[in-house]
Parts: sequence; structure tokens; C-alpha cells
Amino acid sequence: MGVPNTLEGAAMTFIKPDIHLGDGRRENEIVYSINNLELARSDGAAYRLCIERLSIRQGEKIAITGRSGSGKSTALDILGMVLRPDSANSFLLHVADEAVDLAEAWRQKRVDYLADLRRTYIGYILQTGGLLPFLTVEENMSLTAQLGGMSAVETKKTVNSLAEMLGIQRLLASRPATLSVGERQRVAIGRAIAARPRIILADEPTAALDPCNASIVMSMLVEAADTVGSTLILVTHDSGFADEFSLRAVPIAIHENSAGAVTATVHDKEER
Repeated sequence: MGVPNTLEGAAMTFIKPDIHLGDGRRENEIVYSINNLELARSDGAAYRLCIERLSIRQGEKIAITGRSGSGKSTALDILGMVLRPDSANSFLLHVADEAVDLAEAWRQKRVDYLADLRRTYIGYILQTGGLLPFLTVEENMSLTAQLGGMSAVETKKTVNSLAEMLGIQRLLASRPATLSVGERQRVAIGRAIAARPRIILADEPTAALDPCNASIVMSMLVEAADTVGSTLILVTHDSGFADEFSLRAVPIAIHENSAGAVTATVHDKEER
């Protein structure tokens, strides 16, 4: 891949895993293109999320920022094809040299098709790791690669390389209950990366960590995304992360009217 053998990160050295893509992804290609997308809900107080404009390119690292309750996770779930928007002028996912109209797929209720897209192109990292407690670390990390059709031999090679990079080789036979919070998040990163996804979505991946471990895990996540050429989109209430890790910040602006109804607006100010 023409990259150095080591990466200097927070408080440790990262080993670049021997992972090759070969799927034709090219940096700076558009991945997501959204115009005037809306989702409303009324669960106690009226809330509306409006993504007026958002354009994300292959290989970018994005931080969607906003206060607690602003709709960051909602925006991430829309990008992950988990939540159906109420309306959208345009909601396109660009993969395999074609633009997939996600708004139309939702209108046609093609949920199986959307699930296939999600499984093929997206890796997801939850706040608490979301590891399966009855599987070992190695089995958790292998799961996404195997579901993506990777051979057993290639899966083992990939998992071992990522475990070395993330400093969790000694934990491969352990189960999640025996791990620290930081170790579980490293495993979650490995699981998301193992299938070499085009897109990594991370929902407050360091929220449960102390500042030192948060920086270490974030460094690992950014470097891992670089390694496999993935677009990284995370949400965080800590806008300082964007500057610290050179992420492009996309803030969510909040407006609350006198009746308590909240409108959260995403407007990508950069010309793409």
C-alpha cells in the first residue's frame, strides 16, 4: 500500500496491518450527497431534524458536533440507513460507480436492499462497543468480515493484523466481560474495520472513556480508518475532537421556539 510500517499515536506506536483493498475506491469521490432531508418526531416535545445540505467525500473524516439531545445520533442513523427520513429532495449514496437513491429506496420500502447496502459498505461503532458477550474478541472481530464474504484464511490474517495494530493480540481469546471499557472500544474498532468498509460510522465512540484513554482510542480509530481508506463519520458533543484529530466539523444548530418545539439543522458550509 506504499505506507510506512509504523504510525506514531497517542502514548504508543501503531503497527500498520497488512490489508489490501483492491475495490477501486478513490479518494475525493463523493460518498454521501444530501439536500433538504427532514425527519420529525414527537415523543414528549416536538423535534425536527433538517439536513439542508451535506456532501461527504471518500476518505474524509467528519465530526458531527452538537450538544446532548441535538440529534447527532439521529443524523448518524439516517446516514446508516437505520432511520427512514420523512422527506428528502436528494439523499444519494455513491458506491460501486453508481449513485444509489436512498430516499427512493425508503419510499419503496426496500428494507432488505437497504440492509444489504449497510452490511456491504458500512462499519458501525457504538458508544459501548456493542460486542456480543458470548463470543471471544477474535470471534467478535471476525464476524463482520465473515458476513461480508471474506474467506476464513483471509479473515484470520486480517483480524491478527488489526489486533497487532490495536494492541489487543493478547486478548483475542478473551470474552468482552473480562475487558476494560477502553479495551472493548479497541475491539469494536477492529470489528468495524475488519470488513474493510467504505464508510465507518461511530456514535460517540469515546464517551465512556477518561480523557487519556479517549485520546488513545480516537488516535487508533483515525489511523485505522486511514489504513483501510475508509470515510470516517463520528458524532460527538466534544467539538475539541475535531481540531485535535484534524476532523472536518459539521455542527448541528439548534433553535427552540416558545412552545418548546426544537428544530436541529445541519448545513455543510464547505463547497464540495
